[in-house]
Amino acid sequence: MSFFEELKRRNVFRVGAAYAVTAWVLLQVLDVVGEILELPAWGGKLILLVLVAGFFVALFVAWAFELTPQGIKRESEVDRSQSITPRTGRRLDRFIIVALAIAVGYLLVDKFFLQERIQAPTPPATIAEAEPATAGDPSVAVLPFVNMSGDTDNEYFSDGLTETLLHVLAQLPGLRVAARTSSFAFKGQNTDIGEIAATLGVAHLLEGSVQKADDRVRVTAQLIRAEDGFHVWSQSYTRPLEDIFAIQDEIAADVARALGGSLLGDPQSEAHVVSTQDLDAYDSYLKGLEQQAIYSYTSLDLAERQFKQALVHDPGFTEARLALARNHILKYETGLIDADALQARVEPLIEQVRETDPENARARVFELTVRLRTSTAGTPEEMRRIVEELLTKLERVPDEVTARLYAAAAFMYYFNDHERAIEVLQGGLLVDPLQHELYRWLARAYLEGQQLDAAREASLRSIELEPEAPNHYGTMAQIELASDNLAAGLDWGRRASEVDPQDHEIAFQMAHRLYLLGLTEEADLWRARVQALAPEAGVARLLDVDRAAARGELDAVIERSAAMIEDQVDQRHGAFDTALVYYADAMQRSGRSREGYDFLLSVRPEIENLDEVPEDPRGLSMQWALLDLMSGFASFEERRAAWIRFDESLARMGFPEKRDPEAEYQVWNHVMRGETEQAIEHFLEYGLATPLAEFLERPQRQFPLTLGEVYADPRVDAALNEDARRLEEMRAEVQALLQGPEWTDQ
Repeated sequence: MSFFEELKRRNVFRVGAAYAVTAWVLLQVLDVVGEILELPAWGGKLILLVLVAGFFVALFVAWAFELTPQGIKRESEVDRSQSITPRTGRRLDRFIIVALAIAVGYLLVDKFFLQERIQAPTPPATIAEAEPATAGDPSVAVLPFVNMSGDTDNEYFSDGLTETLLHVLAQLPGLRVAARTSSFAFKGQNTDIGEIAATLGVAHLLEGSVQKADDRVRVTAQLIRAEDGFHVWSQSYTRPLEDIFAIQDEIAADVARALGGSLLGDPQSEAHVVSTQDLDAYDSYLKGLEQQAIYSYTSLDLAERQFKQALVHDPGFTEARLALARNHILKYETGLIDADALQARVEPLIEQVRETDPENARARVFELTVRLRTSTAGTPEEMRRIVEELLTKLERVPDEVTARLYAAAAFMYYFNDHERAIEVLQGGLLVDPLQHELYRWLARAYLEGQQLDAAREASLRSIELEPEAPNHYGTMAQIELASDNLAAGLDWGRRASEVDPQDHEIAFQMAHRLYLLGLTEEADLWRARVQALAPEAGVARLLDVDRAAARGELDAVIERSAAMIEDQVDQRHGAFDTALVYYADAMQRSGRSREGYDFLLSVRPEIENLDEVPEDPRGLSMQWALLDLMSGFASFEERRAAWIRFDESLARMGFPEKRDPEAEYQVWNHVMRGETEQAIEHFLEYGLATPLAEFLERPQRQFPLTLGEVYADPRVDAALNEDARRLEEMRAEVQALLQGPEWTDQ
């Protein structure tokens, strides 16, 4: 008998196979229960060496010894006619089959349940496309760590750990990190690694799992090179829960080392996840982040409570204080607080952060953001400096999307530079290509530039990415209004209200436009919703003025708009300016121009000095209203002199209206200087160029005393009469729309 045949007879091959499969299964079991056994870092290596050595021992035993009914004997002592090696071989075969089944089962569970990732749609290349990344590119996306705790209530912990890791990696110089929104878009579905990387424009992916049990936590992380799926680095950390802060720092440091100094320049650079060692504070902070990410009226209130609780546990917790500041900004964006409250709440938080970290980039971003939104930026030159500094700071904290949106808004609405706004937003999409708010604002920037097709594409993309965000539908409404499609615009507004019935600002937009159409009964239904949700909001009070105007109640218009002016209501959605227009127009029509003039001075005496333009927009608008009201009692020369002083003040301040030849401002400029024909020509060319569906009040011939000569011109009169005819057609279309089942069920 040959040596090979003898090996088979003695079951050496079967023993070797059975041992190898058993050893592999044992290693997987030890990896899972390692936390319970509290194995040190060197324990796993030692067990592996023992198992390798044991393999050769098992082969020797199989060769030298044989299992018999009388027990184990040396092979040389066994009569081959009495040998039971065939029966033993069959038992080994069955054992191997069972072990292999266990191994295959484990592999399937690991692949399809423990390593799930979500599929997200790829952004259209026509709007924003992430640059393909090579293996040497210092870029990474942190995918949501899988919650392995067996309790969905711990989801906030694994998500929060992911987010804090993302923040700390973003601090590493030279490393580009995909923002949270885009990374978390891949939570919960099975998407190919290469597809995720291509969508996010990164070369590496960091993924892992978190298992939290009682006072211990186990974190497993692995860094994958997307180009070929190679695991650049992996590590498991099993520690007491109180060591979670050190674990996160270690992961960040290990990732930096794995990427290499050639990529990051200084792989030894230290960055820390959070500035607390208090577990209760950290737990509240993570719960706050979870609620803040939901971004709803209710969740922002819950997030605020959690961040404040974190600061109760640890007053020095910088990240919790900054998260609270961000929460106030988001609450302002949703209309939950006004500009004054925003400033009062955020500024003390920033000052407290500066006491311990004067160079904190995120704190400076929030400070600049608040200055932009509360109109305390000063002159246009100073405002531009603020915006440019904000963009510079955002390079260090690219995940602060709201701040980027404010910078873009400044370019759009203050500097009348929609191209620069588009550039800023496209830059954000390179870092956060699945951020739906960036797409919504990109749509608005395209809209400002009259690129309606591009605006519609970007807006639909925002809805695709986040169909539960009502503002996206509102943007589509604006695009349809700019396309002179009033019925479609209102229908998008209805869809927005269905997504979030608690959003009073959507209901305001619907009621406001219906009042302008003279559909008071239909508007009243939407006004009632606003009054129920936010009775003290500026937009709610404006609807009272809208309603009085639609019903022809001039005294009520004056009374209610005057109250808004006296209270200096918030400018959200132009509430203050619109009330001011209502007031000045109604006082002119009532022959009470001088009374209106004196009233405005009683509210803001400083606006009488036309040689100085107030820093806040409300003061500037009130000065403009003063000049309009002068038409009812002052001579033309007095009005002209006042206007020139005002105009020169604007020129010194560098306001964009002064430089824009198409602005409505130029009509007034010509009128106040006695250049009636130029005013008429400008009004015909530009004043009537805006879509009627967007500016329903255009045929109403506001400011009758100031612009009376313009309206009296036969050409202007004919154009406004045509507007009025088209408005009646739109009104009929809307009335037909309101009879549809989607509306009658409201």
